[in-house]
Order: sequence, then C-alpha cells, then structure tokens
Amino acid sequence: MKKTEVTNSANSCEFCKRTFMRESTLLKHICEYKHRWLDRDRRGNQIGFQCWLQFYTKHSTGKKNKTYEEFIKSAYYTAFVKFGSYCIEIKNINIPRYVDYLLKENIKLDTWCTDSNYNKFLIDYLKTEDALDAVARTVEHCLQATEEEKIQSNDYLRYGNRNKICYAISNGRISPWVLYQSQSGVKLLDTLGEEQIKMIYDYINPVQWAIKFSKEQAKATEVNQLMNELKW
Repeated sequence: MKKTEVTNSANSCEFCKRTFMRESTLLKHICEYKHRWLDRDRRGNQIGFQCWLQFYTKHSTGKKNKTYEEFIKSAYYTAFVKFGSYCIEIKNINIPRYVDYLLKENIKLDTWCTDSNYNKFLIDYLKTEDALDAVARTVEHCLQATEEEKIQSNDYLRYGNRNKICYAISNGRISPWVLYQSQSGVKLLDTLGEEQIKMIYDYINPVQWAIKFSKEQAKATEVNQLMNELKW
C-alpha cells in the first residue's frame, strides 16, 4: 500500500496535483496550468507577465516578488496574456508607460485592449516623451521601411508610400519631432491629401506642437540641426 502511494506521488502533476499510475501517462498529461507553463516563452505571455507584475505592485502592499508560477494560477492570467498580444499587434511604443497610464486613470482591465484608450495615451505620450528617443524610434522605423521600398532611409518621408507613412504616424512610429523639424517632414505634410491629414491630425496637431516648440526652443533647435546633419 505504501508502495502504491509513493508511486502515485512520484507521478503527480506539479501544476494540478493530479496523480497517474504510469509516468508515461503523466508525460502526456496537459492540464490548463501546465499548458500555460509551456507557453511561458511566448512574447505575448512574457509581456503579459511583466504587466501583471506592474498591476500587482499597484494593487498590493505585499513586498514579495511574484513568480511566473504564481502568474499562471492568477485569475487575471488570461486577461494579461490577451493584453500582451494586443500590445504586440498594435506595436505599442512604450508598454510600461501605457500600463502606468491605465493604472493611474483607473481604467478597467477588461477595456485595456481598446484602441480608444491607447490612442488617447499615445497622443499625450508623443508630446511628453524625450525628443531624442522619438527621433531614434522614427529613424529605426524608416530604416526598416526603406529596406522594402528600396530607397535611402533619409528619403523615406520624400519618396515613401504616403498611406504607409500616415499609418506609421498614427501609431507613433514616426514622431512629430521629425515631421516638423526636418525639411522632408515639412514637405510631406504640405503634400498630403485631406483624408490623410484627417487620419493623422490628432497626432500632429500643429497648434499644440507649435506651442511646444516655442516652449522648448533649445530642444527643437537641437533636433532640427540633427535632422539637417542626417539630410532629412
């Protein structure tokens, strides 16, 4: 009898604690928690885990560091993995800052994957982020985009596909810092059609950005000089 108990314990699933007579059966066994554990290296899962840690820190007074094993057993697991996948899909430009925003605004978890929430955050974030970070992200995006279109990266705003450029502006890949402080960016904005301007207007609001540049003249001059050096 004792031997049977030892055998069952040895063939017990470490996640759901179910026991099996044979080790081969245990190896084939996939419970929900084990399935979640096997998915732990997926990018969306890892992003979800990090966001869950932020959420937990905000809503708990405990100082103990949470583990991935605890994450897979959390009631919020599915919601955060879904959010992680959503961040990948929309190419979220700063996930930790977005989570901070959602928590600060007390936005319900079941609406975190809502475009309207992200767009509101993005419009404000573009105006508050470090200018050189914005320039670096824009240059990186243009380097990737021009590989497909077979043009020089510093010519992307001159000769790149206009609709693709507008889409990149609307998801934050191309920053107003570059659009307003480079020759090619200014010319691009002058050549866009009414529908294209409508698509990106909230992200490049000319009145708000003019006020920003006026308040941050030194930084605007620095970016303008950098863009001229890069021949943008």
